[in-house]
Amino acid sequence: MRIIVLTTALTCCLGFFIKAQDTEPVHDQNSSNLIYVEKDGIVAIEAEDFYKQTSSGKRKWYITSKDKSPAVTPDKDNNHSEGASNHAYIEILPDTRSTHEDILMKGENFSDQPGVLGIVHYKVKFNTTGRFYVWVRAFSTGSEDNGIHVGINDDWPEHGQRMQWCEGKNDWTWESRQRTKEVHCGLAHQIYLDIDQPGIHDIQFSMREDGFEFDKFILTRDIHYRPEGNGPDSVNYWKNPSLRVEEKVSKRSYISQLATSSADTKTFFAKELPVQAQGFYKDTLGDWLAINPEHGKEAQVSMPFYFSSGRYDILFVGVGENDGQSNYVLTVNDRVLGGFTPPLAKEVFEQGPDYNQLFENISLSKGDVITLKAKLGSADGQEWARGRWSGIVFVPAGKGMTLQNMFPGKHKISEPVKVAPPAGRLAIVADGNSPDPDDLGGTAVSLALVRATLLNDRLVHYSHSCDLVRSNRISEQAEIERHALMQTACDVTARRWGGFDHLKFYDALWEQEESVNSLTKAINESSKNNPLWIVEAGEPDIIGFALEASQKNKRQFVKVITHHSANDDAGDYYTWQQILDFGVEEVRIPDQNVFLKVDLELWDWAKNHSDPRVQWVWLMGKIAEVDDVVKFQKGKWDCSDAGMVLYWISGATSGGLELGSIEDVKKLLLDYID
Repeated sequence: MRIIVLTTALTCCLGFFIKAQDTEPVHDQNSSNLIYVEKDGIVAIEAEDFYKQTSSGKRKWYITSKDKSPAVTPDKDNNHSEGASNHAYIEILPDTRSTHEDILMKGENFSDQPGVLGIVHYKVKFNTTGRFYVWVRAFSTGSEDNGIHVGINDDWPEHGQRMQWCEGKNDWTWESRQRTKEVHCGLAHQIYLDIDQPGIHDIQFSMREDGFEFDKFILTRDIHYRPEGNGPDSVNYWKNPSLRVEEKVSKRSYISQLATSSADTKTFFAKELPVQAQGFYKDTLGDWLAINPEHGKEAQVSMPFYFSSGRYDILFVGVGENDGQSNYVLTVNDRVLGGFTPPLAKEVFEQGPDYNQLFENISLSKGDVITLKAKLGSADGQEWARGRWSGIVFVPAGKGMTLQNMFPGKHKISEPVKVAPPAGRLAIVADGNSPDPDDLGGTAVSLALVRATLLNDRLVHYSHSCDLVRSNRISEQAEIERHALMQTACDVTARRWGGFDHLKFYDALWEQEESVNSLTKAINESSKNNPLWIVEAGEPDIIGFALEASQKNKRQFVKVITHHSANDDAGDYYTWQQILDFGVEEVRIPDQNVFLKVDLELWDWAKNHSDPRVQWVWLMGKIAEVDDVVKFQKGKWDCSDAGMVLYWISGATSGGLELGSIEDVKKLLLDYID
């Protein structure tokens, strides 16, 4: 048995550049979270910005850019990115039939039936209904690499089938023709999709002929429209609106948005105030202070005003609750500024201007004591509100009303992330010895999450440094340093958080045989009621070796969680398809970089926390940020691979959190610490 090393690609970041680039270069946009918007009857989309691909067992779409070409054979074509829009395109490979003389293999290198082979997906929000004509920009070099199908929402209508190119060989060419028995080069105006309802639809393209090179497509209501050159820019996109605060992109809390709205804003964050013996507790669901009605119905907290003396507008930032209306009174020294009772919320929790109270033109001196008193209310006498509030914001007098109205609307607060793991055990295979250092933070967060949710006894395997062939983008000396850092991230996090005495953390490259044996043992202990969930946080080779060495009848009980094709396709010994061919279940979730690769300051809560366990987690991500091998982590704190652990903790395929955030990580860790 060949033994090789594991690589934890807790990275897979947006600017990702590791060995996986040789097979599938990654672009800078977060395609998994892009939704393109049709505006005024037209939308243009770069082909390489698909958010996922399916039915890719026999043929798969690969991205080609001006710097990299897929290392997939056979592929007789040269790199054609020079004339491509955005200097990148996708091609479906391998290409075994480019001319009529090549052997035709239906269901493999040719599919006249749409929706069967090699499907790429794009999310498009349509504001207009009606018939949209489809134009595609393609590069064809032969007679058998010039056809594709288009569909919508897993439906493949007749007028989306058999798009055909005859003209414009050896050049990027726009076309919108449908091949028929009578007219092989196709009829104009016959490729279209009918949009019956506005909203988000899944636009899909599937392979007709392998080797098809796909640059861009346009959907237009204008039957007479004909694109020229590169076509219109693909700029009409928005971030996925399925966020926690109505259709806002920001994952920051409402109080944080107010606090950072201008340079002269000063803020008392409720979550940072002392609460001992004053009746409040810290509610980490929303970073609020709250009152437990079983312990009392009133509470107060006082804090010195330590900002510069002057006249201020003071904004009390409350929380609307649906089970009662609490009352709040704000005083400065012994002077009562006023009271406030927010309205009853329709949702469980809501925030926004309706739940705030503005006190204008208040004279404050440094050292004044500001006190907030809260008294609980109940809508029915049985269920009580908890007097939740998130902070007090100070701005120069005259600016308070602007601040109050800066973020209008009601900001719904999500339900807390649930801890509901599926049956079975967890194994994690990570890299970290590859150029991208994000596995340092990812490892620390993953282990802390498993411990914080009391699932540490279900973690049965952890190996790191699974990149078995060193990339020339990291020196031998730097890689040795990474091995040491990854081992430290594992051992120190485990010791400080506790509960991992049963586990040995393997260096997959330096302890390859032991790593494979450990994972093989975990696979062989699997059953229907006790499956093994493997988190693929790096190259798949260690997983492949373990599966190859395992008992065949046990592989059906293995589920492999992945969130990025850059990991899947980075193997030196196993392709992703070979992993799936062992009979394991693929569990694919969206790219976790979306909300888990964030600006460094969004982790200040951990940096400044009093508990050394939390500080240690922050330190691991900070070490990755100052790494001198790559530059794309600068200013970022990245624990993207830990999103797969968060997904497993919260239910996996039974409603698990597919796009976890830093707030979710924070709540789970601090709930445990508190």
